[in-house]
Amino acid sequence: MLLGLVSLTFAQDAEVFVGGGVQGRGALDLSDTGGFAGNAEAEVNVAGSAGGLVFRADIDATMDYAPAFGFQDPPPDFGVNEIARPEWLMLGYNGGSWEARGGIINAGFGLEDWDDWALYLPEHGKYFGISPGRMVGSEFQWFFNDGEGPMVAIGGGYDLDYEAAVIEANVTVETDSFATWSGVAVYPEPDYQIYEAVIGAEYYPADFLTLALGGMGGMAYGSPFATGTLYGVFLPEAMVNPVVCVEGSFDPDGAQGLAPWAVHAGGAVVPLDFLKILVEGNMTGVDGGDPVPGVAFSVNVFRPEPEEEEE
Repeated sequence: MLLGLVSLTFAQDAEVFVGGGVQGRGALDLSDTGGFAGNAEAEVNVAGSAGGLVFRADIDATMDYAPAFGFQDPPPDFGVNEIARPEWLMLGYNGGSWEARGGIINAGFGLEDWDDWALYLPEHGKYFGISPGRMVGSEFQWFFNDGEGPMVAIGGGYDLDYEAAVIEANVTVETDSFATWSGVAVYPEPDYQIYEAVIGAEYYPADFLTLALGGMGGMAYGSPFATGTLYGVFLPEAMVNPVVCVEGSFDPDGAQGLAPWAVHAGGAVVPLDFLKILVEGNMTGVDGGDPVPGVAFSVNVFRPEPEEEEE
C-alpha cells in the first residue's frame, strides 16, 4: 500500500511530504525496587494529496530494553511493543468542506502524539496510555469557514490498542489564542463498556508561555475515573523550553491503574530544527506507599512537518 501511495504523487497537482525520524529514550526509577528501561524507534512518514485523494502512512520500527535487574513491570511508555507498527495507513477523499477516510487512523483526540519530538517532556501524560488508540475503520470530517474554523469528525471501527470495537466523535479548533483537540469515545463490547471524554487544549496567554491541558474521564468496566495533566511551557519558541507539569487522577476502584498524582520538571532543548532533546525529573504518588522519584530523557532526530519548516 505504501508504494501505491507514493505512486499517487506523480499525478498532476500532487503534493507529497516524506519525513520521519529516529528517537531514543530511557527512564530510571530511583526507588529501592526500580531500575532502568529504554526504547529506540525509527519512523518513516509519507503523506500528501493528488487531486481530491489524500493519503498518509506512518510506519514505526520499535525495540524496547528492560534489563532483568530493572523494572518488574516496565512503565507504559517502555512496555513490550510490536517490532513494526503502523501509526497511520490511511487513504481518503477531500471534497473541500468535508473529508472521508479509511484505513488505520488516529482520531483527533488529546494533547500529545505518539512521537517524542511532538512532546513537551520525555514521558507522556498519564492519560495518554488509556486514551483512544489506532483505529482500523473510517472517519468522516466536516470543515467550517473554509477550513479556518472548527473541524468536526465522527468515526468508528476496531481499536488496535484496546483490541475492541469503538465509536468516536471529535472536534479540532485552532486559533491564535487557544486550540483544542477533544472528543468522546464509546467501547460498547460487554467486556469493556468504556465511555470516555478526552480533552486536549492549549492556551497562549503570552509569547513566553503556553498552558496545556490533557485529560479524560468517564466510566471503565463499571467504575468511574478521571485524570488530568497540566503543563506550563516557558519560552516555547526559544532553543531551551523549561516545562513544569502536575498530574492528578481519580480512580477509586483501580479500573485504569492510574497513579493518584505526579509532578514533573524539565524541558526541551532544540538546538537545530531537526534535533530535540527532552529531559525531566519526576515524582509519582503511590496509594498506600512512598512516592517514587525518577528521571527520564529522550533524544530525537527528525524531519519537521512542512508547516514547521516555514516558521
